[in-house]
Amino acid sequence: MTDTAGTEPRRCARVLVVDERDRVLLLHSSGFVTPESEFFVTIGGGIDGEETAAEAAARELFEETGLRVDPAALGEPVGHTAGTWWIGPDDHVFFLLRVERFAVDFAHLEASEIGELTGSMWLSIDEVKAVDDGIFPVPVADLLKRLVGGDLPAAPVELPWANWRGDTKRFPLPE
Repeated sequence: MTDTAGTEPRRCARVLVVDERDRVLLLHSSGFVTPESEFFVTIGGGIDGEETAAEAAARELFEETGLRVDPAALGEPVGHTAGTWWIGPDDHVFFLLRVERFAVDFAHLEASEIGELTGSMWLSIDEVKAVDDGIFPVPVADLLKRLVGGDLPAAPVELPWANWRGDTKRFPLPE
């Protein structure tokens, strides 16, 4: 295990994208952590330099899906989690974005993401619940159920850190 004592957490911003039918967009990764690993990924990544969390989330949304949005359209964060995983400490904020369904375009991925992201899928809340412990960085089904039900929190909901490993189960794309 890597010694991460005294290491500043990597600041990250994520977007929970939900369409008009209450389907959630998740990305899929296969063979990235280990050759056997398959898991789902919420859209997002690291906050660069002086970016705000919303600016980073909007940038990551474009890079990972091809969808451009004004950072202001993301509103305030709806969730937060922090913890240490195999690379080091992470601190994530989550935004909610309601959209009309769109086709994901991986043409703008960063070089490091090209081999990591292998697909995408719009899942119902029940389907998200079924794969929840295979979602990076933390399970989000309960938060999504709340948000889709119209219960927007006044402050970000603290999501329990799941000590996510990504290599304990397979979460292939549903048929």
